[in-house]
Amino acid sequence: MSYLGMNAKTGRRITGADHLSQSVGKIIGTSVGTRVRRRAFGSVAPDLVDAPANAATLLQLYAAAATALLAWEPRLTLRTISAQADAATPGVLIFELSGEALIDNEVRPVSLSTRIGA
Repeated sequence: MSYLGMNAKTGRRITGADHLSQSVGKIIGTSVGTRVRRRAFGSVAPDLVDAPANAATLLQLYAAAATALLAWEPRLTLRTISAQADAATPGVLIFELSGEALIDNEVRPVSLSTRIGA
């Protein structure tokens, strides 16, 4: 099955790895309860951006991202995840994800990066 979407910045058609990357960013970067008619969509990760930068918060971020992707992105099998604050931009977290994804009817290894926050 091939997914077809619209690029959120250009309005043009996107598929494959570009569509997957955009979807992962939307899922992790959308707070639960903010989408009308789809209140369960998203993750609690955006709510943790301003939490204390400690091991407990980091674990909560990993769990929030992994849980949301498991629920909302059936193409992706997540293997590793990391998050760190963007030193250049306060209030921004950068997630690095890797795993396997169904892209163009083929399971392929993927590495994705997405930013959430300010």
